[in-house]
Amino acid sequence: MVKKTTEKALSRKEREFEARRKEILSAALRVFSQKGYHQTSMNEIAKEAEFSIGSLYNFFKDKEDLFLTLFKEQLNEITQKVNEIVEHTVGAREKLEALINTLFSYFETNWEAIRIISLSHQDFESSLKNDIGNVIREGHLRFIQLVARILQQGIEQGAIKPFKPEEMALGLIGLINGSIYLWLESNRAYSLKDRAQGLMDIFYNGVAKK
Repeated sequence: MVKKTTEKALSRKEREFEARRKEILSAALRVFSQKGYHQTSMNEIAKEAEFSIGSLYNFFKDKEDLFLTLFKEQLNEITQKVNEIVEHTVGAREKLEALINTLFSYFETNWEAIRIISLSHQDFESSLKNDIGNVIREGHLRFIQLVARILQQGIEQGAIKPFKPEEMALGLIGLINGSIYLWLESNRAYSLKDRAQGLMDIFYNGVAKK
């Protein structure tokens, strides 16, 4: 009986710990996206999260640790959403369209996440710069591989021309990144999701007049 009570108490503590951790990360996302890394202090994040500064250090050892954790989790969340939608979609073209729509929908709803991911890190401390660089490289390679696998599937189905999948993947990813960049530069003046079909048309049909 005592054993069961202890297990329940530990489980509750773990849930409470995770809930508070997420509150801190959500507050950090808001502050970092508004002010950038260097202009943000742990005190400001604590105030935004309505935690004491001491409580923050129970979850993260310093600002660098907090930012890197947030950065990784944003990338992991996007990757998970993309993988789930691709896995449950049939056909190469449908997978690519689902992938782009998922990305654009996510970024339109969670635009602060883009600011975190796209923050320039050239002035970061060397350890953080290296860590973020490694996370970006790994994530970028995984995404290229995912798109290339879909394109290879399309080639095998006879739906896509037999070009090198990796080169086509880089071209499509360039279109996606460019669309997101222009949308951010416009201060989100239009719906990013509305541009998805045009992007797919450019990728599939090219720009040369036939």
